[in-house]
This record gives sequence, C-alpha cells and structure tokens, in this order.
Amino acid sequence: MLHLVTHNELHLQMASVYQWGQPKAQPQTITPKEVNMKEGYIAPKCVIGLDRDGVINVDRGTYTYRPEDFQPIENSLSAIAKLRMLGHKIAIITNQGGIEKGLFTQYDVDNVHNHMFNLLGEAGCPSIDAIYYSMSSRKNDEWAKPNLGMFKRCEKEHPHVKFKTGYYVGDKMSDLKAAFKLGAKPVLVRTGYGKQTEKELNKFSYRDIKKKTIVFDDLNSFANYMETL
Repeated sequence: MLHLVTHNELHLQMASVYQWGQPKAQPQTITPKEVNMKEGYIAPKCVIGLDRDGVINVDRGTYTYRPEDFQPIENSLSAIAKLRMLGHKIAIITNQGGIEKGLFTQYDVDNVHNHMFNLLGEAGCPSIDAIYYSMSSRKNDEWAKPNLGMFKRCEKEHPHVKFKTGYYVGDKMSDLKAAFKLGAKPVLVRTGYGKQTEKELNKFSYRDIKKKTIVFDDLNSFANYMETL
C-alpha cells in the first residue's frame, strides 16, 4: 500500500499498521486492537524509531536501491521481531536522497522495502507501524534528517506514535541530532558509520547529545537491553 503525500520530498510507504501474515504475502491494514489480539502480543509500550542503512541493513558505502543489494545486518531482523513482540511500536525513518539526485526512483526504494518486509515476516515480525523516507539530498531540507519533518508527519498521521516517549536508533550524527531535538532517547549502534560517529560524539559541540545517548554494538544488543526493562 503506497501513498504519496503532498510534499514531493517525502514519501510514505505505510498506512496504519502494516501486516504480513505469510512470507511474500501482500501487506494489509489492520487495527491496533487486532494486532494486540495476535498470539504473543502485549499492550504497546513505547515508540522505537529506526534508521535503515547501517542499522537494519549493511551500509555498502553507496545507495541500496535493488532488493539483491539489501543485506540485513546479522540478527537485525530478529531484533525488530523481538522489539515488536515486546509490545513496542516500530517506525522506520530514513533518508533516501539518491532519488532527488536521479540515481534511482521511488519505485526502486519501494521494491527494496517490500523485500525487507518479506524478510521481516520470515524472521517472525508480523507488522510494523510506519515507514517514511525523504527523497531530498539537501541537508537543510525540512523533510531530511536531522530535521524533523518526517517525524512530525509520522506523528500527525499515526496518533499512537509519539517519539518523545521512546527511542530513535541510528548510526550517524544526523540520527542522534534528530532524536535529541525530538526529545526521544538517542541510541547509537556501532554498525554502519556508528564507530565513526561514536568518536565524533567526543567533540565539545556534541556534549549535550552525548549525555543523552546510549551506545550498543548493534540493533540486536539494543533489543536485548529493551527485553530487560
């Protein structure tokens, strides 16, 4: 289910709750009540926002816009499944500025995401709440991280998603800046560009963000941490 919003730099690839019951099945919209009735589910806890490249899949150093190039980081998909089964709301927020540069199209990105959804289903994750991506390659664009346009639009269109009460997981400084401005808990993973970003956090100008940030080796380590809370 695809819906192109009015701002041409922003694309929404999710409406309400996105569920896939069987691998490669077409996603369908279901209500939160129906989700909570699924076996093994508990009442929703908090929102966990996720970057994509370098957090869920290997960042190849170039754009990932073909399904065959989408390589999940070890245990990242099962980590999302675990977070979902713990009752957390999941929203993927990602910059895909290669679209504006003309390197690939929205159709390409949607194909990658549909492939990712199939892999998530196979990993035991039956649904996530939302996925948004920015098509802008301009750092000062309101719809591109670290700016908050995508997050605010997600909250507006999904009233049950409130980032301020949750976490945002990323591997780049733009992710941590966005989380900090949102009031969400910034989470840095050492996959992707994470190790480089961890060193960058030591700069004096990032001291306030560093105080708020928690660091994990990867998304699976973060999921294991959330399981202990």
